[in-house]
Amino acid sequence: MYSIKREPLASRWDDRRPDGYDVVIVGSGYGGAVTAARLATAVWPAGAKPTVCILERGREWLPGQFPDSLERGLQEARGPLNPLGIYDTNFSTDIGIIMGSGLGGTSLVNANIAIRPDREVFEQDRWPEAVREASQAGGLDAYFDRVRMTLFAGPHPEGLSLSKVKALKRGAEGLANATFGLHDIVVNFRFEGRNHWGVQQRKCINCGDCVTGCNVGAKNTLDTNYLAIAKSGGAEIFTQVEVKRVTPEAGGGYLVHYLWRESAHGEAEEGALRAKRVVVLAAGSLGSTGILLRSRAAGLDLPDSVGARFGGNGDFFGLAYNSDLRTDTLGWGAYPESDRARRMQPADGRLLNPGPTIVSRIRYDTGGPLRERVKSEDLSLPRMYVDAARTALAFAVGRDTDPRDVRDNFEELGRRFLDIGGADPRLEKGALNYSLAYLVNGHDDAGGRVELDPATDEPRVKWPGVGGQEFFRRANQLLLEHAAALGATYVENPLWGFLPFRTLVTAHPLGGCAMSDSHATGVVNHVGQVYNPQGGIYDGLRVADGAIIPTSLGVNPFLTISALAERAAEQLVGELGGTPAVLERI
Repeated sequence: MYSIKREPLASRWDDRRPDGYDVVIVGSGYGGAVTAARLATAVWPAGAKPTVCILERGREWLPGQFPDSLERGLQEARGPLNPLGIYDTNFSTDIGIIMGSGLGGTSLVNANIAIRPDREVFEQDRWPEAVREASQAGGLDAYFDRVRMTLFAGPHPEGLSLSKVKALKRGAEGLANATFGLHDIVVNFRFEGRNHWGVQQRKCINCGDCVTGCNVGAKNTLDTNYLAIAKSGGAEIFTQVEVKRVTPEAGGGYLVHYLWRESAHGEAEEGALRAKRVVVLAAGSLGSTGILLRSRAAGLDLPDSVGARFGGNGDFFGLAYNSDLRTDTLGWGAYPESDRARRMQPADGRLLNPGPTIVSRIRYDTGGPLRERVKSEDLSLPRMYVDAARTALAFAVGRDTDPRDVRDNFEELGRRFLDIGGADPRLEKGALNYSLAYLVNGHDDAGGRVELDPATDEPRVKWPGVGGQEFFRRANQLLLEHAAALGATYVENPLWGFLPFRTLVTAHPLGGCAMSDSHATGVVNHVGQVYNPQGGIYDGLRVADGAIIPTSLGVNPFLTISALAERAAEQLVGELGGTPAVLERI
């Protein structure tokens, strides 16, 4: 396997401080990792540096350990049989949610897109006045820039040469109000060896496996930057510790109630860790909201708005199937010399590179009303799913956008036949390798609500009628037009073909602990401090992840989550008596 050896960041659970920590951060995704890094590296008066720990419910994953077969992927799905699995899903009839679980959170399995929302996003009334004013005055710029610097965001240096990118660009030509461009992504294309934070990495080999976990070591996941910075500054990191609720202590501080698992199949150990000064919930939209809902059930007095304003960031999926263009979107994993990789070579022996999961995008109606703006992106299919998808989609029913003569129809049918059961030994000839999957972001109404399932005490989302919103009808039409430009069969949101509901799927859950200027309409203020029902602020209780986002962003959200976490961490450092020290070592 083409991977790299990397030193673990996590400590042994038995080595935790018996008297607790000044600051306990729950979750190691973008919000938690940013907060830990800035607390650990701030300048503190002599003897005043707070002790900091991170509690992550999942395990630590290193390059070479990520599943890349369907069998292993199913084994590593998170659930009652494997609470330490990396692939976490939460499905209801209204919406399905795809998340990651492990040290680094969803950064382990996301598509790497670092993009800032349109300015008008922060001008909406749902945002606190302080955030609106900061955005208008350019006061958020430094935080966005800091995140981009730390994550090393930039475009794929050879992105325009990738077949799927050429197809996305070609489909946009001639479409009204459509602008094509390359994304900035957080993937290493530049060096082999230790990065600026001392973590071993390799260059991207364009294998297409970003969203199942990078076995090469090229993704700039949080364990290669912010978490490494936190560790170097003295923060202690513990994995396999699932936080269930927090309760205030009479003399100040909080008890953080957890389940620790030595292994996926062993008994969970219950306990409580003391947070002497601050608890920062950064367990994701469902995770942080679920913790607050369980904490409220255990007696923590919270506003009724806990769980409200949940959204899916306008996420929508579609597929241009069996088009006129070869797109080379099939991943072959971290095995460039393998039989599977060779099956992705045409006669001239050139390796067909899918590239990172997402490389480019089309933005529609950028000058129009915010709610009408749409962004669609190319998607590569990771190695894990290629064989199953080839067979399943060979029988897909969609809308043929390009009636053809008999000879062309036979060519299309022939490519489908080659995909049935993986019949063709050369993957590049089949219909799926002439297809382009789309991910759309836009603006839904953030009208969902997170509740606790009475049977499991786990969060679930209620959002009746979300799939019928006008935005999704429009997004579907735009994808159809793009597929028609490629001469493809258009397959809309795949779940709609299998379920009697218009169930959506999102990889970008937002809200549930929305920020607001009032406890009547939100759960936290502009820096994530939690309201009590009287409108005051709980001392030392914060939320710092996607749960605080009160609206859809219309773009992939981790850059915004991280920038807001940078802003809140700066305030928290000052509150605790320190001076922020931004690392400029690039």
